[in-house]
Amino acid sequence: MKTKTVTASLIGVLATLAATGVNAQSPPIEFRVIAAKGNPSGCISLDASLSRVHTITLMGDKAMLRSSGGINDTMKQTAPNVYKTRFGLGGVNLDVVADASKSPRTLEVTEASRGCHWNAVAP
Repeated sequence: MKTKTVTASLIGVLATLAATGVNAQSPPIEFRVIAAKGNPSGCISLDASLSRVHTITLMGDKAMLRSSGGINDTMKQTAPNVYKTRFGLGGVNLDVVADASKSPRTLEVTEASRGCHWNAVAP
């Protein structure tokens, strides 16, 4: 009889986890990042890598950032559905913020020392 009770309990726990989506992966969000008007000329060298499609996949308190331009990183949640990371690209440090808490969802990339800025929106 204990086996049936334990089995029923496990099934109940698994059903609850599945229903609540614990660590569930959301469908990927695609962004095409474009340079902000007025970016300094020193930012142009990063445009080719950043102008490709970027995919953000939300996974609980983390998000995976991927692009065909060689950008692959794990983002950390800083607020509900807001994720940030910092990584190097071509000798430059870039700060990336993905905000899926609002509509339209946004992706912003900045480079502070040169004043570079790129952004994108997704439906």
